[in-house]
Amino acid sequence: MSFCGWLKIFKRKHAVGSEESEERTSAIGKSSSKGATSAGRGKGSGGSDVTAANGGEQRDATRFSSAKEKASGKSDVDESDLEDDYWATAVAEDDAKADGSDEGNPRNKTALKPGHSLMDWIRLGNSGADLAGTGGRVRPVQHSELASHNKPGDMWMAIRGKVYNVTSYLDFHPGGVDELMRGAGKDATKLFDEVHAWVNYESLLAKCYIGPLRSTGVFKLVPEEPEDTSKSPNSSMPPPPPPSLLKPPTSSNPAVIVTPSTPAVEPKVLSAISVVSTSSEDSATKSSPVVPRFDWIQKTAEVTFIFYTKALCNPAVVVEFVNNLEFNVRIFLEGNVRHRYQFQVANNLQWPCTVRQSLEAGKVELVFNKLLPGLWTNYGQMEHEQTENYPMELHEYDVATRIEITHDSCALLLRPKNNSILQITPIGHHLSITGTVAEGQVVTRSYTPVPHSAVPTDCPPTFVPLLVKTYPLGALSKHLTRPVPLATALQISQPSGNFSLAKLKHHNRIALLAAGSGITPMLALLCYLLERSSNKMESVSLLYFNKTEADIWCREMLDNLCAKDKRLTVKHFLSDVDSPTSAQPSAPAAAGDSRPSTATTGDGAASAEDTPSKATTLERGRISLAIVQQLTNVDSPLAASFVCLCGPKPFNELACQHLEQAGHNPSYVHSFQG
Repeated sequence: MSFCGWLKIFKRKHAVGSEESEERTSAIGKSSSKGATSAGRGKGSGGSDVTAANGGEQRDATRFSSAKEKASGKSDVDESDLEDDYWATAVAEDDAKADGSDEGNPRNKTALKPGHSLMDWIRLGNSGADLAGTGGRVRPVQHSELASHNKPGDMWMAIRGKVYNVTSYLDFHPGGVDELMRGAGKDATKLFDEVHAWVNYESLLAKCYIGPLRSTGVFKLVPEEPEDTSKSPNSSMPPPPPPSLLKPPTSSNPAVIVTPSTPAVEPKVLSAISVVSTSSEDSATKSSPVVPRFDWIQKTAEVTFIFYTKALCNPAVVVEFVNNLEFNVRIFLEGNVRHRYQFQVANNLQWPCTVRQSLEAGKVELVFNKLLPGLWTNYGQMEHEQTENYPMELHEYDVATRIEITHDSCALLLRPKNNSILQITPIGHHLSITGTVAEGQVVTRSYTPVPHSAVPTDCPPTFVPLLVKTYPLGALSKHLTRPVPLATALQISQPSGNFSLAKLKHHNRIALLAAGSGITPMLALLCYLLERSSNKMESVSLLYFNKTEADIWCREMLDNLCAKDKRLTVKHFLSDVDSPTSAQPSAPAAAGDSRPSTATTGDGAASAEDTPSKATTLERGRISLAIVQQLTNVDSPLAASFVCLCGPKPFNELACQHLEQAGHNPSYVHSFQG
């Protein structure tokens, strides 16, 4: 048989193997219709699909039988020879149907050299070899530098704002070297999408990643003065200073002009596109309907129910326990869509469950312990219902724990009635809490739950942790934080909000600006950014504004994060002190720190516990243009391409105004509103 014939046999084997694998994968976890029973990880069924599959199996069986007949009477033919004859027959029949032509197939594959399979590529990536050629360091790449690496022995390419060194991958590419060279030295996003947009290139080329594709721009903050042609070219008089150097007139100084001794250097402004390719935001803005896919797995002592949504979907999840054999799951997605699942399981479960969420993979796992260990033959029954524009749900909660964290703030743990609700709030979303206060007045306010690690006590999985500041005229805040009796019969809605994690997907230098209690949505976002594995962060800056040092929330938690991760910078700005060193009150036992604090030692020196962490800094000031320019100046260590804001309305408006004045793209700003 010719080489081409063997190649066709190899391709046919690979294609059929892939089809069988896809059939097995797509069949797993198909939810049953109403009242249907799912056995184990069984395959789904459908009339047309089964018919097509049976037809293919019959053809394969006929071909294999034909190969056996040809081999009858031969004693030296083994099973592998029969299999080769079978594949040769299949290729010949298909060639006859296609008239021997492979034209029109845009995904023709080429024969790979020995030792260049997908498994060989994975082994090479795990060998420790520096495939990116950067020594493990992620660094930005300019378009001009990308264009210079366009040869087979030195080839880079960019896909959706990420630059990869694909030199080592050339011989592993199933489409051949020439096909991959079409994207050499340029942004190959369009070419990639035309051929195989569904391929997980981020995983395949993870060890080849160099850094983000950047186009750095310099913005002039002061317009150039038009040339004065009336002056002699030989005049020695200096030109007039730019308007920015004119001091505003005062009563004692009606007009003072300051002429610099050296030319003023204009700061370079970090453009939002400096870390984002021109096509990188398309995927963040395009939205398509998401229908969760269900699957389940089990161990002897536990069973896991899995819902696959979409990468960075950031869904809200509510699990409602009915009894040991029944529970309900509601998944809230963008577009005001709710998916409701009612389960009747085959055997008894224990409550509460554990919820594990992988935002980057788009996966939610509910892990239940079995009441009696053992393997189940099926999980039971499930009914699924999808609802758009659903009404608001309310659940009753009581304040179970109250802990003072500052002179006017408390950490609260809210317990659901009968302890039968477990609620997962998406990052950047909030809850509406309604309470009946003095004289029967009903008041509703929005609060953002914080991570369990942000409160200074253990938090059960079904409890909702909050940090609440008490305001003199705040009816609900005073009601929630009262010491005796603890507030009861609170009505809490399902999570809501408009923050999308997909906005941050292509940004790896992000700044968070928070004022007072506006730190609450930043805490979960901060933890997510530092743990993000795809497009890892280069830097995260938190600028936290308060009146005094005693007002700072989660001080110890932020210090520990800074000490643990050098990419994080935290700067505290205090408005009511002359200088940070003059702030004598010790750092309070903020959320995450339940230890008592001591202001000074016996000799008047500050104790070690009260010394500010070197990982964070204290400065005097309020939100200002000068502070914001640190985020937009490309040479600043705080430079960021995306900014998130949260604080009182005047703070948010002023911060947005300063960002616009500093040249930051408004499209790359998100303001959390309470």
